[in-house]
Amino acid sequence: MGNRKKVMEKLSNGNVLVDYGTIDIKQIIMLEENFSVIFPKKYTEFIIIHNGASLIIDSFNFYDNDLEQQNNASIAFIPIEKITKFMEGLLNESKDDPGYFSQKLIPFGDDGGGNYMCFDYREHKGNNPPIIYWNHSVYENSKRISFIANSFEEFINMLHKYED
Repeated sequence: MGNRKKVMEKLSNGNVLVDYGTIDIKQIIMLEENFSVIFPKKYTEFIIIHNGASLIIDSFNFYDNDLEQQNNASIAFIPIEKITKFMEGLLNESKDDPGYFSQKLIPFGDDGGGNYMCFDYREHKGNNPPIIYWNHSVYENSKRISFIANSFEEFINMLHKYED
């Protein structure tokens, strides 16, 4: 099965548990303009149809820089209209600690515990940025961010059913 086909299956209606419904592309364009970024095409296509989706197959593994070992997390997509609110709160926290959160990290999902999956535009200029895990409870800035995937499609292909 091709890589593209796997991505489409994991982003299909059959894998969506719940969502906030559809949105207008104009909302995404406004958000991109506000943060001077371009979102990955697959993310945009998905979020237009399934804004704020929770998936059935939603778990992924990554190397956690804080724990210094493999870890597992799950994702629920953030509704597009809440991304700006989350960004404002995180950037406000950064006033006291400049390394706390970067304005070039755009959260698109959360794990339910206050940690975010983000598009990482810090060193990326295109529409296919790497994906990182941002851990709010880590005090050492250098360990707060953990790499997940090179792209949104790679991240989606990593999703699997949760296993104990």
